[in-house]
Amino acid sequence: MRITRDRMVNVLEPAPKPRSVWQEDFDYNDEVLLEMARIDWDQIGPQHLSYYFLDLAFVELQPDLLRHVFPACLKFWYETLLQDKAAASGQADFHFALVEGEVAERMLSAQERNALNAFLVDGLLDRIEATGSLHHSDPGWIARFNSLGFVAPVILQIWEDWWLLDSPGKALSAVQYASGLVYRQEENPLHGAPLASNDSWISGRAWRNDNLTFLREVLTVDHVRNKLHAAATALWQHPEAKVAGQIAADAGTRGDTIRARIGDLLANLSSAERPIRRE
Repeated sequence: MRITRDRMVNVLEPAPKPRSVWQEDFDYNDEVLLEMARIDWDQIGPQHLSYYFLDLAFVELQPDLLRHVFPACLKFWYETLLQDKAAASGQADFHFALVEGEVAERMLSAQERNALNAFLVDGLLDRIEATGSLHHSDPGWIARFNSLGFVAPVILQIWEDWWLLDSPGKALSAVQYASGLVYRQEENPLHGAPLASNDSWISGRAWRNDNLTFLREVLTVDHVRNKLHAAATALWQHPEAKVAGQIAADAGTRGDTIRARIGDLLANLSSAERPIRRE
């Protein structure tokens, strides 16, 4: 696994606990901020983050408190990813907090932003590589991948590593994803979730332009066909080989469907008016 406890801490470098707290909680529960400042970062849990995520989005942030709490935010993000759950606690979502509060832009240095982006990339790749079967009615990593398209310039890095197809998990997840382009939703043999679904609470926004530009360039009928063939070849000794091979074969005769599905996916990701939430 790429993500470790050290990676969670080192995005912003190890930080001491704040000696005092002047930040005001969005929900007027300043006691929760005082408690977080007193305890170790790895004792900060969802019951605290349900308040702190709202603070990230809406209030003036105390820098030393942020540096103490942020590893706990990343831990929560990563653990929910591996569990196929949304990165939300109570009425607050970490992705929304990062975007609405412009946390990376306002509070992090360029080096720290790069470390955060690398953490998000490697976390998503960990989840992709953990894929063990094609038959999952709602693979949560797809929704998380789409949430990251709103948050950070990471889609290119994820995509290029993922579609190397150099592990069974990468090949299986590639087939899962591409099946949503080969078939319409109701005919997909893997019964996957809508390909444009996300697990964030972000609304009124499209994907970042840098992420959209990359996906528009890379996602073509030929790319889907070629990568499905490569994935099926990589899985030839896997229990899912027959299914992967059939999907790759179907891709060869369904160019019009793939083209239309790509267009629909890109339209959804580029529109602020058409969010598709993963329940």
